[in-house]
Amino acid sequence: MSGAAHSPAAGPLATLLAWGRLARLSLAPTAAADVLAGLVLAGSGRLPGGATTGLLVAASLCVYHANLILNDWRDRDDDRRLRPARPLPAGAVAPRPALGVALALCVAGPAVAAIVGPRAAAWLGLVCALALLYNLRERGPWSGPVLLAACRATNLATGLVVGGLPLGRVWLAPVVYAAYVCCVARLGRLEDGADEGLSSQRPRHLLTGAAVLLAVCALPFLSLPLRPAQVGALALAVVAAAGLVARAHAVATWTPAAVEAAMGLALRRLLALTAAFALAAGGPHGPAVAAAILAGYPLSWGLRGVFPPS
Repeated sequence: MSGAAHSPAAGPLATLLAWGRLARLSLAPTAAADVLAGLVLAGSGRLPGGATTGLLVAASLCVYHANLILNDWRDRDDDRRLRPARPLPAGAVAPRPALGVALALCVAGPAVAAIVGPRAAAWLGLVCALALLYNLRERGPWSGPVLLAACRATNLATGLVVGGLPLGRVWLAPVVYAAYVCCVARLGRLEDGADEGLSSQRPRHLLTGAAVLLAVCALPFLSLPLRPAQVGALALAVVAAAGLVARAHAVATWTPAAVEAAMGLALRRLLALTAAFALAAGGPHGPAVAAAILAGYPLSWGLRGVFPPS
């Protein structure tokens, strides 16, 4: 009989994979990298001692994946028409459990951060509030991307806030990061027809704008004479940006599938951006943090087929 061909574990495994797709696990390294880059920038190349780093990364991942799930929960009716293979419209995950898990993770994020201290809990609460506002209310052609950029910039700034509110140009990091994410989010609106523009050169222009921001991301943190780590930051940023430019000019006719592929590439490039920040910070931990962040790139790349990023 056909039922005998399936092992007892096939059902639970399929469910776990569906939850992983719903949470877009291939993007987990980018959220962790935000916090790591912020912490090493705040510490001028040093990570805080104890369990602070691990707790903040865990708190950030809770908030991040909670809102990715919530995003699909909110879009489930549109996805029945546009993306029926996604876990919620396909019936692989039911809407009520998805909402419950998302809300539980929203609570868990600030709660885990509270172990570090009240400032960390309050800041992760702010990150979560911005993400909830984006998912449940603001999806305009500009308000949506700007709010999404604010979510990721405040996630990066977690390290700066918890690391002691350092003064000076270090605060340019979340500004550049927000501008990059805003470009990528504007590109993402073309993927499902939220904005008209596939017949124009808008995808190419948005990818090129993101590439320029990536190429210059390390410049505010450099000092002469350049240290080897800073040279590495410049080289990494330029090479990563060149890949975006190449993709922008390689596509002759933009389709939703081409935009989706470009989105995945641009989202993974967040790892190059945060690694460049860590290298520019220098110090005893900056290069090691950058290496750890870049190690997330092959992981994200490898997971993208099972857990698509967009």
